[in-house]
Amino acid sequence: MRMRLLGVSSLTVLLMVPIFAAFIGSPLVQPVQAAEACEGDTEAIQWNQTMQRTAEVPHWSGSYYPYYDDDMYYEDDNFGQNEVEQEVVDGPEEPWMYQQNDWNLPPLDPLETSHYTTMLIGNDSVGALRVNLSASHRTTVCITLQDLNSNPVEGDVYLLTTSEYESYVTSYECAHTQSWYCWGEGDVEEALSDIPPEWRSWNPLGWKSYRDAHEYENVNSVNFALNLDGPEVYTSLWGDSNWQDFYIIVDAWDNIHDNDADAPGVTIAADVTIVTTSRSLVLPPWTVALAFMGLILGALVAPFIANAKYMKAGMAPKHANEVLVPSLENAPELPPPQPAMPPFPSAHPPPPTAAIAQESSMVAPVVQSESLEPQKTYDTDPFDV
Repeated sequence: MRMRLLGVSSLTVLLMVPIFAAFIGSPLVQPVQAAEACEGDTEAIQWNQTMQRTAEVPHWSGSYYPYYDDDMYYEDDNFGQNEVEQEVVDGPEEPWMYQQNDWNLPPLDPLETSHYTTMLIGNDSVGALRVNLSASHRTTVCITLQDLNSNPVEGDVYLLTTSEYESYVTSYECAHTQSWYCWGEGDVEEALSDIPPEWRSWNPLGWKSYRDAHEYENVNSVNFALNLDGPEVYTSLWGDSNWQDFYIIVDAWDNIHDNDADAPGVTIAADVTIVTTSRSLVLPPWTVALAFMGLILGALVAPFIANAKYMKAGMAPKHANEVLVPSLENAPELPPPQPAMPPFPSAHPPPPTAAIAQESSMVAPVVQSESLEPQKTYDTDPFDV
């Protein structure tokens, strides 16, 4: 039994090692809100190499996306110099932001440097930054929303993957245009928007944020941090892998969520700061399943160990000094006699003379002394006077 207990304890400790390592050396234990981590040295953005700017505007919603060559994407700040005829609209977005196709996006390098930028988002529009987050770095995003006069403005901030962003764009298009793929012009989707987060994955008409957690609504500033277990790659049932980028969304329209902010009616200036920090310890994803398996096995084994100890509690050997109560059928079980202890020596020993006298009386022979008085003899009858 002792060997079995030792084996179970060793297995439990082995399975709990990933949890202890995560709490000791990994930055995973840091909270999501990380306002103090928004400070740091930033570098110039290499557009379309480490970051890409996109947008959604109401006047282009549902339009046909023409195929553009790679010459459309520029690596410097001289955007908007393309051959597409620009429409005269009341918005700060450039045509190259919302006239981009979905099948010819440039691949981005892993985001391992810190950057700062300002996005101008028109009323009833969407501003987005496409990035390729690195799993070896902890990414902190800090966003502040204000109008052109530096007054705080409330809006919505979301973090979406590529597939989630596609559903989000579809929802935006259904809310601004009438397309064949929109169910009831968006009314059905809006009716299903208030379902719990754990059921949103089963809603084919709605959209959700990354991990059902990175959605910040009715705010004028937000700070959040993100640690990835590995690259976001979705594998379908047929074995096809789908790489997922991330979109940092600033929402300036009234979307289908019930608690989101309304359209502000002004142009929003979103100050975005992205700070990356190298991670010292990155645990593989399978450690989570291993840790939970250890907890489950420990919970299953604990009752058996407690029951075994309980069953053995009354089987201890009897002590020698325990004596049963005697009865008519059973003779009394008396304890064995204890050897007599020698008397303790007296604190005051007898005087030497007494000891000598005692010794002489014990050694000297007994001598019968003759009496000095004459003994009487009766020769005649003792009754004669």
